[in-house]
Amino acid sequence: MELPFRIGKYELDKQIGIGATGKVYHGIDTFSGGEVAMKVIDTVVLHDPGFNELRRKQFLNEAALAGHLAHPHIVSILEASVTDDAGYIVMEYVPGGNLVPYTFPDNLLPIGDVLQIIYKCCNALDYAFRQGIVHRDIKPGNIMMVSGTNIKVTDFGTAVFYKEQITQAVTEGTPAYMSLEHLRGERLSFRSDMYSLGVVAYELLTGFLPYDGDNAAELFEAISTQEPQPPSARGR
Repeated sequence: MELPFRIGKYELDKQIGIGATGKVYHGIDTFSGGEVAMKVIDTVVLHDPGFNELRRKQFLNEAALAGHLAHPHIVSILEASVTDDAGYIVMEYVPGGNLVPYTFPDNLLPIGDVLQIIYKCCNALDYAFRQGIVHRDIKPGNIMMVSGTNIKVTDFGTAVFYKEQITQAVTEGTPAYMSLEHLRGERLSFRSDMYSLGVVAYELLTGFLPYDGDNAAELFEAISTQEPQPPSARGR
């Protein structure tokens, strides 16, 4: 879309991210003047043959469930809508960016800060699971920095949506952070989120992923069969 672009009462002025099911834009609520983040679902997802009327209703129901999450370390979902031609989720805007810049060996956060961040993520994911929600796509790009070690986990609504309502061929998660049961297509629980968060912690502490491969098949094989190097072996 060409920016600025208006959807409902929201004026979108710049792209701030991209995910598995669409792009994320910064916007202004023209009624209140407040800043928001809006994830606009790609048309390829909307037009997928598996995305029928029942799945649209399920998407809205799941997004509404995620929207009821009220936790200091979870980004609030403000609104969700899906029609034949458009779908979007409006979220609280967090201006500090995500954790991706701190996953490189030359730009690591202090160890104490990493531990604080992971602890707060654990609190958020535990709370979400108690409300019946498994995130399914924990990664540095979905953990937003507010200030200091204050974080907010984001993309809850879209994570529930795309893992439940869209076929694996359209959305497969983020392979480097996927648990073994995720790779196998098995039912996921909070343990899968904890595994993904463990990968995030490893990356924040070392600047490297615990597993790698030249392609998806090699990566899946490594996750399935290999033991990662201990973080202490990576150095700081």
